[in-house]
Amino acid sequence: MNRLIVLILIFVPVFLWGQKRTFFIQDESSKEPIPFVKVFPNHGNPFHADLDGAFQVDSTVVSVGLKYLGYEDTVIALDEIMEGIILFAPRTQLIEEVVVTPGENPAHRIIEKAIENRKKNHPLSDDAFSYKSYSKFIFDINREALDNIPENTKDSSLLKMRNFFANQHLFMMESVSERKFIPPYRDKEEILAYKVSGLSDPRLSTFASSMQSFSFYDNTFDLLGKKYINPIASGGIRRYLFILEDTTINAMDTTFTIFYRPRKGKDFDGVSGRLYINTNGFAVEKVIAEPYQDSSGVEMRIVQEYALIDGKKWFPIKLSTSLAMTSLSMSPTLSNAFLEGTGTTYIDSIRINPPGLEVKRSNITLATSENANELDSAQWEGIRKYRITDKEAQTYHVIDSLSSKHNLNERFGMLSSLLEGKIPIKKLDLDLERVLDFNEYEGLRLGAGLETSERLMKWSTIGGYVGYGFRDKALKYGGEFTVHFSRKRGQYLSFIYQQDVLERGRVGYSNTAFSLMNTDMYRDLFIAQMDQQRLGEIRLGTDIRSSMQLALIGDYQRITFTDDYAFKPSDSTVYSPLREFDLAEVGVEICWNIGAKYMLLGTKKVVTEAKYPLVKFKVMQGVKGWFESNYDYTRLSAEVGQTNTLRGIGAITWRITASKTIGEVPIQLLYNGNGTNSAWSLSVPNSFETMTAASFYTTEQVALFTRFDFTKFKTKAAWNEPQIGVHYAFGSGNFSGREMHQLDFETMHKGYQEVGLILNGLLVSSSSAIGIGGFYNIGAYASTDWRKNIVPKIAVKFQF
Repeated sequence: MNRLIVLILIFVPVFLWGQKRTFFIQDESSKEPIPFVKVFPNHGNPFHADLDGAFQVDSTVVSVGLKYLGYEDTVIALDEIMEGIILFAPRTQLIEEVVVTPGENPAHRIIEKAIENRKKNHPLSDDAFSYKSYSKFIFDINREALDNIPENTKDSSLLKMRNFFANQHLFMMESVSERKFIPPYRDKEEILAYKVSGLSDPRLSTFASSMQSFSFYDNTFDLLGKKYINPIASGGIRRYLFILEDTTINAMDTTFTIFYRPRKGKDFDGVSGRLYINTNGFAVEKVIAEPYQDSSGVEMRIVQEYALIDGKKWFPIKLSTSLAMTSLSMSPTLSNAFLEGTGTTYIDSIRINPPGLEVKRSNITLATSENANELDSAQWEGIRKYRITDKEAQTYHVIDSLSSKHNLNERFGMLSSLLEGKIPIKKLDLDLERVLDFNEYEGLRLGAGLETSERLMKWSTIGGYVGYGFRDKALKYGGEFTVHFSRKRGQYLSFIYQQDVLERGRVGYSNTAFSLMNTDMYRDLFIAQMDQQRLGEIRLGTDIRSSMQLALIGDYQRITFTDDYAFKPSDSTVYSPLREFDLAEVGVEICWNIGAKYMLLGTKKVVTEAKYPLVKFKVMQGVKGWFESNYDYTRLSAEVGQTNTLRGIGAITWRITASKTIGEVPIQLLYNGNGTNSAWSLSVPNSFETMTAASFYTTEQVALFTRFDFTKFKTKAAWNEPQIGVHYAFGSGNFSGREMHQLDFETMHKGYQEVGLILNGLLVSSSSAIGIGGFYNIGAYASTDWRKNIVPKIAVKFQF
């Protein structure tokens, strides 16, 4: 017995000595965690709390001092802390001004070292890795607004609101993913599971990864889809002010705390916050960043925390995002009742250069597993970072019930379909592009288009449309049947029939996805000459690789001219000019988005990154003698274009097009000049802004369209964000056999040139920007009266 007592007296104190206690530092008023507070234990070296405001100390530490900018320096007796929560009080008065003293800035040496080692420390350079992550994002009404509701209020709506948010959150989502990477390009992240309160659409599964960049080492840093120039990008010291605030000595190295913000007088999209640089490799150990003087109506802050993995490499282990949508009020009677969101991603199971790691070469870098939203509660409990709270569980229960009652999934699907230009009607989709249209030839065109959706049949699509032009007074109609062998791989077989009109001399590539931000759609307003077309077509398509699509085409069509134009070929057996002709064609079309990266959401593929040009190529061979086809010919068309961002300067968009027809054919199979000068006065990038529509035709041509948009000017007005743009376009072409065409038109054999100056963003909103532009025709086709060379236009952009 005495020996047992002795053993207890010896080992119990040792056991207690080794026990770790965990504490969480929160803001006294908002109860939000405060990341990276400097903690001074009553013995031992100081250190920083983590991203969640958490820290651990052993039982010998009885008190800690806390220090953080904007908060009162505090000493806390740990025995007095209830439930491990330390409430940290903000200072009553804050001094925002940063004072810079003369002499060498000690922060510059540290930042220069961080920039110098940036490539080596980048998680996506040199080393392969794998990891798993868990993300959680929660939306609520601003907590301060809820706290300001009087206890004795008689307003029933405010009482309901307070009770609602006392028991649950407004919205919540979780996801679990696994990522594997082999440098330089093999990268694949798969979302293994996701759970969204009230919704199940796979497009929500990638929400966490879309909030911010994975690491803080690229030249530009993404916050909510917008790019900001990184303070540790090359030239960072020239753009940013850095102030060394604190030095923390660790066991073997030192952590420097450096405040940063854009320098006064520098006009660029920048961020402000704090960098924590560790002398071990001069790597980012922690970082806090938020947009600097952003007037978008969304306040955002991100926090990242890194750890040295296996003594090899600093790697992100926690990513936090907080949003405050100050322009979106949730209550007409409660001030500052805006929507706010907080989310955190925890990264674990990190392995650097693991043996046997395999990643298939693919341009799809992010994909959601099938049935990833079907995990049950027991499975989720096994993979969550922390146990779900009663409030979070109530959120799922209540919102899921509301979703079932009010068909929220169906309504969200409707919103998603609207962004794709469709309105769901039960198991059918109404095509908005078929409902209302306008162009110079047809005038106002009204119609309707319906097609089956995946909700009815996953393996096929059946659709049809009808339309009527009030200017040409003609009815149009058509239909399509498509068999989808694999939607993920873009494998399909389509049968198409239509009786419609076709723009004269246009190169027709496969339809691109509907998007209001695609300014190419504005060009259709300027179509001035069309011919009647009866078309039967078969199209077989597949993805050769994720970034390259191939289509094999076969068609038969009858073209009827709608004006006085007539074609008289050199064939002596043709006695009168032709006003109608038949064509039989076979061909191939390739679209290659070079090096583009995609995410796969269910069966939908979305571009996430496009650093290289988009290339399109099409060749069509006319075959004389098939059925009643009249002509042998070859049509070759190519297009290449890209938008390049120049950091801190602006962006240049360019496109080169080239086309050639070999053989004697009517003008419908030749090429118009792509002019967009008409009464509409709307600027259309990648077109000749001063060229009158349908005034130029060629049998072969090449054109270059360029537009450079300088960085936007910052103003204090939320409705004004001016941006200067410069336009230049050049085209050259030839026309052979002009005597066969009974039509008066110009060619571009002398070379067509124009320049322009655009002032974008004179009026801006959250979804659009309106400006003005002036374009001037120069060169061989310019008028001798300089005033006739000037074409004023309105510039419109949609932005979401």
